[in-house]
Amino acid sequence: MVLMTLIAIGIFAFVSYINARHYVRFDFTSSGRFSISDKTKNILKGLQEPVTVTVLFNEGEMFFDGIMDILHEYEYQSDKISLVHIDPIRNPTKMRELTERVKAENIQINTVIVECGSKAKHVGQAEVIEKEFPFKFKGEEVFTAAILSVTEEKQTSIYITTGHGERGLEDYDRQGFSDIVTALKRDNFNVVPLDLMTRKEVPADCDVLIIAGPTKPFGSEEIALIRNYVDNKKGKLLVCLEPAFGPYTRTGLEGLLKEYNINVRTDAVIYNRVQLPFFGLQTVAEIYVNEERYPEHRITQDMKSINSVFFGACPVEGIPPTNDRPYQTKSLAMGPDNSWGETEIGIANKKPEFTQDKDIPGPIAIAATVEPVDTAAQAAVAHGSFPKELSVEGLRLAVFGDVDFVANEYSPNPGNHDIFLNSINWLTQKETKLGIS
Repeated sequence: MVLMTLIAIGIFAFVSYINARHYVRFDFTSSGRFSISDKTKNILKGLQEPVTVTVLFNEGEMFFDGIMDILHEYEYQSDKISLVHIDPIRNPTKMRELTERVKAENIQINTVIVECGSKAKHVGQAEVIEKEFPFKFKGEEVFTAAILSVTEEKQTSIYITTGHGERGLEDYDRQGFSDIVTALKRDNFNVVPLDLMTRKEVPADCDVLIIAGPTKPFGSEEIALIRNYVDNKKGKLLVCLEPAFGPYTRTGLEGLLKEYNINVRTDAVIYNRVQLPFFGLQTVAEIYVNEERYPEHRITQDMKSINSVFFGACPVEGIPPTNDRPYQTKSLAMGPDNSWGETEIGIANKKPEFTQDKDIPGPIAIAATVEPVDTAAQAAVAHGSFPKELSVEGLRLAVFGDVDFVANEYSPNPGNHDIFLNSINWLTQKETKLGIS
């Protein structure tokens, strides 16, 4: 009996030793409450300065355990995170010290304070927990947003054009952009509308210019302003266009994008043939992208397991670089093999059907990016040799043949938010913010 006890003690001591030297945190809860997204993990691992997170929730408060669980996971993921819990009722002295440190007149209880250097962000209970049933817990999105707000030197400014029938930034209807604007602001982006005809320039602080689904053409003066921004300011441009029928028309941007080796076929709509339960083989304009339909790209490398959904998209074709146009394009999302680009669009009672030598055979790119070829690659243009990964600083473009995918109706699809936000972060070279949110 004594021998068995000694063996048990020895095994326990050995396991404890191994555990201390090789600690790994697992989430065995059915809800996955410890789990945080790859995107948050990347942000945490990229932290350069210490961040203190102080929890002022009472222990008996709803979701207290969930808040502490997820913040312990933040602390585990980065040695830059220090987690502190203060009971505001039992520790008035520490509350007073915290109030003085963050230079606040007063601090509400049931708050989380995130600090880095002289910056502090207060996250209230109403931000963490939705008050309406079923009381959704939003801890990760608000805590990560708070960390970004205190650790980034400056907000990235995104200007979104207006005046051409673009999607409304504050439009909460199905076709509006309110959801994605909220997501951008949560990721510490400053979102500003821009009327080029009134402003007569792309502002100097513009980090990304977005053109989202215009229904009216841009004038030649506006096109010149955009070209000047991209060429002379090494601008970052994201464009979402639609096939030119119904409310949409050719925008004048098609010619501009060709200057950077992107051919947006607004004269065609991408269709797909799918087998539907009870209905058999059907032709649909809804395109699901996942797994191998995401070509190798920094933007989508973590998205293989989730779907992006596009609706009524037009083809986006890359053009090979030349000496005059040394820009390398990369496809970002592809339609299925049996998809095609229908060129006879807007014809009443015309059933979409692939026609050889008239339509565009699949698979077809729905989105693509552009960046400069490096100097060595320029010299090799004549030989058709280009590097797979480019690190040259300069202009960057992301072009989508669809805008509906990021509108309120479709943006809740898991991959839609991610491919759009990742494109923004790729444009601004914020590599640590890439990932699945």
